[in-house]
Amino acid sequence: MNKYLLFAAALIGFTACQQPGKQSQQAGATTDSSQTAPAASSYFYIQLKGTVADQPVTMQLLKTGPNIYRGYYCYDKIGEPITLWGSPDSSSQQLTLYENTHGGEDITFRGKLDDAGNFSGTWRGEGTSYHFDLKPDFTGAIRFNVYFAKDSTPLLPNTKGSPVGEAAYSMVWPVAAANTSTADFIKKAITHNNPGPQDPQALIKRDIDSFFMSYRASTVGTDTAEITGDTTAPTWSWSAEGDMKIVWNHYPLLVLEYFSYDFTGGAHGNGGSTYQVLDLEKQKVLTVDDVFKGDYKTVLSRQLEQSFRKTYKVQNGESVKDMLLVDEILPNNNFILTNKGVVFSYTPYEIGPYALGQVNLFIPYEQIKEVLKENYDK
Repeated sequence: MNKYLLFAAALIGFTACQQPGKQSQQAGATTDSSQTAPAASSYFYIQLKGTVADQPVTMQLLKTGPNIYRGYYCYDKIGEPITLWGSPDSSSQQLTLYENTHGGEDITFRGKLDDAGNFSGTWRGEGTSYHFDLKPDFTGAIRFNVYFAKDSTPLLPNTKGSPVGEAAYSMVWPVAAANTSTADFIKKAITHNNPGPQDPQALIKRDIDSFFMSYRASTVGTDTAEITGDTTAPTWSWSAEGDMKIVWNHYPLLVLEYFSYDFTGGAHGNGGSTYQVLDLEKQKVLTVDDVFKGDYKTVLSRQLEQSFRKTYKVQNGESVKDMLLVDEILPNNNFILTNKGVVFSYTPYEIGPYALGQVNLFIPYEQIKEVLKENYDK
């Protein structure tokens, strides 16, 4: 199973253990300390630049909840976003971030993150280790605040042994100092131009309330004894987690991730990520048809298979169909753009079984120049 989904499931389980009854933590954000002490606030986003083994890297790091760090990094020469998640070690005050690897040994960043946002320590993986030194750098980037809230509610109020529902959400929101026109465009993209609250705290509360409404409605027509029974009660302890992350942040491209993971009974929860590519210069949310031209589906499908083989170590003589639920991998509208390539992303069950998790496949621009409509290699 995808390690990131395991991490999400573990976090929800931990939250459930910590919240036996009704409780809430209100949505909060940093006061805008992003320019003075970006990592000193309860929740934050910083873009870091520096080196790993003398190779230039850029990291998007967010603290999206209590002791929850998530984000991406890429080697600047390659431009492929790599998922990161982790938490601090309370005893040593060290932060450990894990890469989303597909089996094999863990690959980690472990070091000290100070209040100014400087992150230095040791990268370990692939049988070796290197020093890394990263510092905040928002050149050509948009600054964001991070908001978080969690809450819980009994399914059957005033009933002994009632299951409890848990919900925790976080989101990013452009800081007030951002260019007004650009910030307004980003806010509309985040809210998908939907009417309703335009305040991040209110938006998070709406999501939590919506989940609890569905949770309570699920009991209609169900006997109370079935809900509170020793063997059935755990399946009624529903939970939901959602967050937003910055994947790429260099003008004119901004890429946002929307992650969700829900447990609504059954053998396991379900989760996945969708991505949104914003062209800040054109103030447009891009679709795959905005970026590619001609017979791009044929060209991209061929390259996607090669990327899958590389990522999941499938030899050329073997068929990728043995690992998938589809005969061929086609491009979709769930994608990431960087200055070096494109990532197409597939949620669990979209092209592969649940155990395969979210599938992210990177294609360098140099391999698909003939079908590129726009030049984002800058």
